[in-house]
Amino acid sequence: MHARLTLPNSTNVRNAMSLAFTRLQVSVASALAPSRAVVKAQRLFLTPPRHEHTAREREVLATGQGFTVTSTFARLAAWRFGAADRPAVVVSHGWGGRGAQFRQFVPKLVEAGYQVIAFDHAAHGYSEGDEASLVHFIRDLEAVVADLDAKGVAVAGIVGHSLGAAAIGAWLKRSGRANLRVVLIAPPSSVERYSGYFARFVGLPERLRREMQQRVEGRFGMAWRDFELPGSVEGIAAPALVIHDGGDREVAFSSGLAIARAWKDARLVRTEGLGHRAILRDPDVVRDTIDFLRDEVRFATPPGSGEKSEFSVPAPLI
Repeated sequence: MHARLTLPNSTNVRNAMSLAFTRLQVSVASALAPSRAVVKAQRLFLTPPRHEHTAREREVLATGQGFTVTSTFARLAAWRFGAADRPAVVVSHGWGGRGAQFRQFVPKLVEAGYQVIAFDHAAHGYSEGDEASLVHFIRDLEAVVADLDAKGVAVAGIVGHSLGAAAIGAWLKRSGRANLRVVLIAPPSSVERYSGYFARFVGLPERLRREMQQRVEGRFGMAWRDFELPGSVEGIAAPALVIHDGGDREVAFSSGLAIARAWKDARLVRTEGLGHRAILRDPDVVRDTIDFLRDEVRFATPPGSGEKSEFSVPAPLI
């Protein structure tokens, strides 16, 4: 039998070529025109990938009632699932994601007696906008909750994934709300550390990374140190459950562990073999989320920093 030749996926090839060209541009500009390199890096840093919805995601969205929410930066596409008089659970997706990625959560949360509010963050999915950041995510979440408050809907909980989870903690810190329960799935623990990873990825020297940080901070009026542990979660009274996979290669498990340790009233669940995205499709993760929101199960507290346990892992990537 002859070996079958498989051509590389054309989209992956184009993406790889585009990335290589971008790295070359940033590297050359860093040496010859540093200010241009910073501007280009900032634009890349604030531009999320906008992925198409899958067929299953579109099917789930078709079962909800669509509406729009006006945020600080864009008009957001949103959907309600379940009866409007039920307590609400808001779901907040991550960078490059979509609200419909919580499609496994929607029917189970509705069965559990909630209405589910899903939405696409600015510059994601069906929402307007061309750029995004943690600040965008925070303001989007503020706008969605404010919209529910104005309608007299009680928000019982918020579930977030990745950057969408980080936005929950930052929003709670700003709002001081405590009468809800939150679930943070694969949350990153440091914006500044992530910017360092991003800079290395695109070939931006550290001195120019710091300049980019200062430009972004000045533009949005928020210092990145405000989002660093432990200060970023100090004083938050809302109970939280952190769910993180031990083999997550995009946001290391130790980020979730650090957040759970710093959060006043947090519990921790470690999964295995799910990675960063499949964790949103796991039935056990969905069940743990609902059990926590309903306060029906007492989950374990995170181990202390000096304890040897199954949670001991290397330092986080971001």
